[in-house]
Amino acid sequence: MALDLDSAFEYLKKSFSAGRLSHAYLITGPAGSGKNDLALRLISLINKSPQERSMADAVSENVRLVQPESKSRRIKVGQMRDLEEMFHQKVTKGSYKIGIVEDADRLGEQAENAFLKTLEEPPVNCLMLLITAFPEQLLDTIISRCIEVPIMSSRANVADNEYGDRLRDLLRSVRLDLGVSEALKIARSFSDILKDAKEQSEKEEDKERKLESQSFAKTTDGRWLKDREDYHKAIAQSRYLGIRSDLIEVLISWFGDALRHKKGYTKLDLLQHSEFTLTLSNEFSIDELMERMNSLEKLRDDLGTNVQESLAIEVSFLRAFAGNQNV
Repeated sequence: MALDLDSAFEYLKKSFSAGRLSHAYLITGPAGSGKNDLALRLISLINKSPQERSMADAVSENVRLVQPESKSRRIKVGQMRDLEEMFHQKVTKGSYKIGIVEDADRLGEQAENAFLKTLEEPPVNCLMLLITAFPEQLLDTIISRCIEVPIMSSRANVADNEYGDRLRDLLRSVRLDLGVSEALKIARSFSDILKDAKEQSEKEEDKERKLESQSFAKTTDGRWLKDREDYHKAIAQSRYLGIRSDLIEVLISWFGDALRHKKGYTKLDLLQHSEFTLTLSNEFSIDELMERMNSLEKLRDDLGTNVQESLAIEVSFLRAFAGNQNV
């Protein structure tokens, strides 16, 4: 049963206090559920250190972070061997050597097999935290050697708004034998949703700015009002980026749930749409679903850079919805 973030931490805290902390935990849950926050709380607890704000900030002599490499989006065997080497280094008395494997579903089979020995014969005072939204993509031998801590979503539904509803309606209407032109139509429909979200965010924030200007126009100078205009533009952009991020997660979850069906999992991100994701699962192989989901994960990463948004969406949707049709 999935736990909320606070309950999950209390469970781990009690295990630590009783001296029953496992050597390996598999922290699972959808995007935004707080998986990383749980790991950071646990690191702070067992090493008696201030809680850091991010995984990168938590890295120290005793804490190592392993993530997918940017180009391949895979965790390589060399990264896992470096982590194992760290585990065997001397640890400060009263502290733990902690290895964090973020997006553990991106472990290659060689990397997973190389890591098995460490899971089977863990060094003393070592803790391994594997974090993923897609545990079903890990080898069963990895899963069986970890204690899973499933975290429930902090929201009832990702993108629980009009834009999320429009996207889910769009996905329900998508045929499974799309060609290039049809996939581009889906991409344009998605871009239209984003456009409306951006315009609405800007409209709402501009309304706030005008109300503020009316209230303070006679008591402040023009420079202050100009600064506030820039502030409201930034807020509108931030709100839009949040909506866009949530919509990308809906897309990833759509294919992720299809993969979960393949493995017989009943814990779905989009349970109310299981009829449609089951059809998707029956249509494609695991490798095909992985390839399509990978294109959407790459889109999520690319949109965090200065890539041209509409072009990145088109390329990703061609791969996700048209598949291997000379795209």
